[in-house]
Amino acid sequence: MTKEQMEQIVIDNMQKIYLYCVRRLGNATEAEDVASDVVLELLRSYDKVKEDKAVYGYLWAVAENLCKNYWRRAKRYETVEIPEDYEGTFEITPEEICIQKQDIAVLRRELSLLGEKYREIMIAHYVRKESCEIIARNMNLSETNVKQYLFEGRKKVKKGMDKQREYGVYSYAPEKFTFHFFGDSDQGYRELFNRRLPGSIMLAVYDSPKTMEELSMEVGVSVPYLEEDVSKLEEYQLIVKKGQKYYSGITIYNSAFQDKVNKDVKMATLENIDLIKSAVEKGKKLLADTDYQCYQADENVKSWFFVVLLIWEAVQKSEGKMKTRLSFPLLANGSKGYVMGKRGENVSESAGIYGMYSLNHGYLRAMNFKRLTDRVVNPFEKGAREVLCACEVRSGETTQLETLSDMLEKGIVHVEDGKICPNYSEISERDYFKLMDGLTEEIDAFASIVATLRDDAADSLAREVPKEIPNVREIGSIVCMSRLIESVIPAMLDSGYLTKGSAEQNLTTLYVRTN
Repeated sequence: MTKEQMEQIVIDNMQKIYLYCVRRLGNATEAEDVASDVVLELLRSYDKVKEDKAVYGYLWAVAENLCKNYWRRAKRYETVEIPEDYEGTFEITPEEICIQKQDIAVLRRELSLLGEKYREIMIAHYVRKESCEIIARNMNLSETNVKQYLFEGRKKVKKGMDKQREYGVYSYAPEKFTFHFFGDSDQGYRELFNRRLPGSIMLAVYDSPKTMEELSMEVGVSVPYLEEDVSKLEEYQLIVKKGQKYYSGITIYNSAFQDKVNKDVKMATLENIDLIKSAVEKGKKLLADTDYQCYQADENVKSWFFVVLLIWEAVQKSEGKMKTRLSFPLLANGSKGYVMGKRGENVSESAGIYGMYSLNHGYLRAMNFKRLTDRVVNPFEKGAREVLCACEVRSGETTQLETLSDMLEKGIVHVEDGKICPNYSEISERDYFKLMDGLTEEIDAFASIVATLRDDAADSLAREVPKEIPNVREIGSIVCMSRLIESVIPAMLDSGYLTKGSAEQNLTTLYVRTN
């Protein structure tokens, strides 16, 4: 006998089992409890039935035994009839009232922990007093299914009320979850974490897989208020349901991993700072034969231009030297990239890095470093694209006057002869490639260093993260890449080789014209 066969036999005979228990016990409420026990015992012990033709004999034997057991337990309690002429008093004590209130609170707690369908059916039947027939019609179920849900629901509630439940640590001391993204577009993902609860859910299932009930107790939120967030996280593949438990679908790294990466990249940067300086000085000598231009450019501005060029191109080239390969998987929002998280607050030297933002005639590269400026260039902000496109062609018109005013105030653009002009470096793609060719040796040398660091970080994270979580090595290399980019800027400043520059100079944003 298979479990599926037994389930079908139970469904077909559920009403008969209940009526049998009513006849044996003489009480409908008690019969419901015992019938539930009969159903669970049959589903639990299906493998004891060796021949299919013996199943019904086994079914009624189980029902009879459980009814007898119930009677045996009931006989332990003696009952005394009160005479009709008794004139005494009956009083509920304050202690009994307190116990009743506690029982009701526990009952409500257990109802809040039931799954959606169990909860709806239990409330409809026992709170709104709807019949099984009406519930079945409203929920598009058979009456047999409704009765099965009621049997199992009562069992769950009864079992839960006997438990001593405790809320988890995330219910009273929620830890910070920091969302990270690397790829085409994080649309839909970032909005999920504007509130703290989704982050707590992510950390809770990352610590250990949990059922909805366990998750509810861990974060201290009842299931009805948890289901929407869980469903959304599942839709975006941030958590994955296997059986009754939810698992993390993404890598979440901790401060210890980040500190190790920071230490490694800082040491590597300091050890190779002369390589960076020599590449910068060599590049500046090549600059005279190009169409490079920049508002208020001086030696410091030109040097930063080559720092950005070296970092970016070495990072790109490192991907061909690593044993870790970036696959850029397809995400739930239709874009390609990587979603990851960090346990705790994120400590970063940058306020946003935009590697390649396409405009009408070229692309923008912006690296916003806190040590250099608090004037962030974010091409994705409302209206920013139109202003940046106006800069491309030196237009004097834009409908985004508020954005233009903000970008003027931040020193990202300026107006000259009535035309909107950039404050950042500009160069044609042809001459940009010419500079790269002239620095091939330096870029290749730095790329090898970067590749080794990224592979080491990938190995380190892979040792810490559960094997079932995808793309762990790739994410380790991405975290390392970000930290490496950030480490070069303070190294340049702390060495005294480069400075912050004036308020009008945008040091680490550049535009490459393609046509």
